[in-house]
Amino acid sequence: MRMVPALTMAGALLACDGAPESKTASREEPVRRAAFRVMIARDLLASCPSGPRPEGVRQAGRYAELGQLASRKGAGHAIWLGENDYRAFGPHSERERCVAGEEPYREALAQYSGTLDALAGRIAEYRE
Repeated sequence: MRMVPALTMAGALLACDGAPESKTASREEPVRRAAFRVMIARDLLASCPSGPRPEGVRQAGRYAELGQLASRKGAGHAIWLGENDYRAFGPHSERERCVAGEEPYREALAQYSGTLDALAGRIAEYRE
């Protein structure tokens, strides 16, 4: 699957905001970016013409659980920042859309699952 322009634009803007990096900001950044990527993958899956399926609903449940885990580890703010970044950039960027068919749905589902796995890894690495 190709990179979504919003991801590239957001990464560039997040990397050069001109403010000195604090220890908190640099520690939160991997979780923040992973949460942002989850939002992109979630929207790609949601754009599939087949509508919601049980596998996608389960993956959405995983995201909720990861959000709770992040909060317990002190990384809840980073999750919120990633979601907020997506809400800021999403409406102003081209979004990849899922086309009809089983294979595109499976690819979108695998991408969503993979971004959730990456987020889980970033949360696991997070240290307060």
